[in-house]
Amino acid sequence: MSYLRCFATVALVSSSIAIGCRPPDVQPDPNATHPLRASAEVYTLVNLHPDDDGELSSVNYLDDDELLTLCTPIRVTFLNTETLNFTVLATGKDYTYEFHDTMKESPAENVAKFFGTECDASVVASLSEVDQQGIREGKVLEGMTKQGVLLAVGYPPEHRTPSLSEDTWRYWESKFDTVEVIFENGVVVKIDD
Repeated sequence: MSYLRCFATVALVSSSIAIGCRPPDVQPDPNATHPLRASAEVYTLVNLHPDDDGELSSVNYLDDDELLTLCTPIRVTFLNTETLNFTVLATGKDYTYEFHDTMKESPAENVAKFFGTECDASVVASLSEVDQQGIREGKVLEGMTKQGVLLAVGYPPEHRTPSLSEDTWRYWESKFDTVEVIFENGVVVKIDD
């Protein structure tokens, strides 16, 4: 399919977000639907931790290279069932968010946890000081609540933490290292690397 034909096909499927084309091996999926395609104003709903190449994954690696803070305005430039590409409006920097094959949820369900058309940063002010510190730093700290941890580092991958009601959440720090966040009565009591 030619670039122009591909762009025209996607333009008919999407509404106000311009979805570009990729090389022939990664074409937009016209059946992949998500509210982000219908709005130009999109935000990060949690802190995101891209690597130094601007890559993120639905596995949610807790990379220390960079921090995209909660409620960062972005523009989605490409979305299919394998990848979401976006640009941070303030910097013009491009990022790639890949859907990992271990996901049990759909790409649309996963994206809805991390990106949205509205973001209320004022919720942070209602949290404890330790929650606010962890969110500012993009880190898990002892004493944080589950809500604070979600905003600071995002959702744990569901194949490692099937339910947020569990007292142990497992994150990946890298492709080889994991970290366990252990809660007691909804508050972090231990971070086990």
